[in-house]
Amino acid sequence: MKIVTAVVNNPIFIQIQYYTLKKYMKCDYEFIVFNDTKSFPDYSNGGDISINNSIQELCKTLNIQCINIPNEHHIRQQEASKRTADSMNFILEYQKINPDKYLLIDSDMFLVDYFDLTDYEKYDCAIVFQSRLDNKIKYFWNGLYYFDINKMTNLQLLNWNCSPHCDTGGMTQHWLSTQQNTENIYYIKHLSCLSYDETQIPKNLQGNNKLIHFIKTDPRNQNDKFFCEIYDNKFLHYRAGGNWEKRNMNVHVGLTLKLRELLLN
Repeated sequence: MKIVTAVVNNPIFIQIQYYTLKKYMKCDYEFIVFNDTKSFPDYSNGGDISINNSIQELCKTLNIQCINIPNEHHIRQQEASKRTADSMNFILEYQKINPDKYLLIDSDMFLVDYFDLTDYEKYDCAIVFQSRLDNKIKYFWNGLYYFDINKMTNLQLLNWNCSPHCDTGGMTQHWLSTQQNTENIYYIKHLSCLSYDETQIPKNLQGNNKLIHFIKTDPRNQNDKFFCEIYDNKFLHYRAGGNWEKRNMNVHVGLTLKLRELLLN
């Protein structure tokens, strides 16, 4: 079992993931970081190219395998969805060459309750379902998924590229269209960004006052709706930590320091 993530900035995220996985993951696993940090000044790193080295050094300190993603061509590719698709396809090729059970979590996603892999491993895969054009196009999200590479079929059709009307992963519609037995797919439920309020926070998290306080006081909230997302009642998604919104990086640094304090204490 391998847990993988692709990072583009902010070593704080890796620290939080490392320690929350140790606390809440109820199975043996290997944690692998795919380093997608840019070696050139960019909106994703706030112009700080030293982050690339900081991430590699942190991984050495924590004894995490760190695999660098070739991304020099991204200096000419500014669209975040296409950049992400490149990274996801690089990881996908690694998964095919090294077949195993894989849980991929977004760079800014963290376990906040105990997770047992048996929730997923009875299936071939677990995905977050997405659709466009009134459900005519069905595909899945790249930020959280479980793949059992040894059980899944038609791997040659898996492709994280964008497609017309869709962002990263749009091309996974072709793989989904081949799945006659959808009972082999677990559909991950979630509370999406700016779609829910305090009344909808899962019961298992309602006693976590520090976490709820962070979610409620996030300056990115709008109209009493929360910006952070919750997946399967156990994964907190800080969201937009890759800075595709092109915010001031100090906003993310300040918020993630608060998040590290509450989740690691």
